[in-house]
This record gives sequence, C-alpha cells and structure tokens, in this order.
Amino acid sequence: MQRSRPDYKNYIQWLNIPENEDDPISILSRSGGRKVTDHYEVFPYPEPDKNGLYKIHFFAHGLRYLPKSTIERINQLQDQEILYLNHDFQNPYHSRALLLRTNDNYIVGYCPQYIVDDVFKLNDKNQKLVKVQIEKVNPVPAPLELRLLCTLTAKWQDDFRPFSSQEYQPIISDIPADNKQVGHKVSSLLGLNL
Repeated sequence: MQRSRPDYKNYIQWLNIPENEDDPISILSRSGGRKVTDHYEVFPYPEPDKNGLYKIHFFAHGLRYLPKSTIERINQLQDQEILYLNHDFQNPYHSRALLLRTNDNYIVGYCPQYIVDDVFKLNDKNQKLVKVQIEKVNPVPAPLELRLLCTLTAKWQDDFRPFSSQEYQPIISDIPADNKQVGHKVSSLLGLNL
C-alpha cells in the first residue's frame, strides 16, 4: 500500500507495526502481501529472538468460513489473551490443520499452513510449550483477513531448523536445463544442496 493512501495509517495500525518501523519488508512480513488474485504468500523466516524463542506473528486464517457468532466473539477478545491450538485431523482440506480456540472453546480461526509443520516440530520438542497469544484485534473496518493478529512463541532448540520440511525445498524440475549452472551458483550462495 502506498503511503499516500488515506487508509495507510489505519493499515499500519492493523498490522501493529510502529510508525518508525513501517518499512516495506516489515509490512510484507506481517501482512503476507496477499491480494485476492495471488497464489502465494510472503512470510518472515523465523530466527531465535534474544531470549532464545521462536517467535512469529500471523493473522488467523479461515475467518470467512466461520459463523457470524465467531466474528462477534473475536471482537470481544483482549490483547495478550491466550489461544489454544487443536489439531483438526479430520479437516478434509488439510489433515494437519490447527484450529485456534479460546478458553471457553470458541473456534476463532486457523493457524496459517506455512507454520503448521514448525508448530508440530516445536510442540514435540518442547512438550507442549508452544504458546499463542492475541497481539491485536482489529475492529471493523479492518478486513476479516486482518482481524485477529496473533503471536506464536516456543523455545528454540539447538537442532531446530524452521521451514525445513519437504514443502520448502527447492523444486529442481523448475530450473530449465540451460539455467542449471545458474541454479547451482544460487544454491551455493544460499547453502542449498541441489
């Protein structure tokens, strides 16, 4: 979004980014940079914070599929309130889907698919010490996809590598034969094994 747009200030507030930190990369990593026509999503690569924690911000997904009463419940949530993760193993679209629920058992969205694999790994290593807190609830006129901003934290183990599942590996078949040399140079720079 251009800074000159009248709703830019609201947008930055919905993302909960301090005004002096609203550079394009911060905005993309928090917002996902999604448009209705996009088939991809941008998200930050987690690194351990100063306390040795995995910490990532995300907006709850799937709100448009939930009943109106859920949206009303979301509007009552408070900053720093704890949300609980539940494995929705019978989900017909994603067998590892993770529901977000309140203490009083309202389902208030889904954890984004791009961190689900990390959450399962972190949960296994940390004996259920993965924590999700509400960072900010954005009231109307914020769009549904920016309604519920959450923060997920967990202890970062020495042997943990984020986004290391098969889903995040390079697709070698996408490199044309005449560009394989370029691909090898890029992979060497990034430390990838092609």
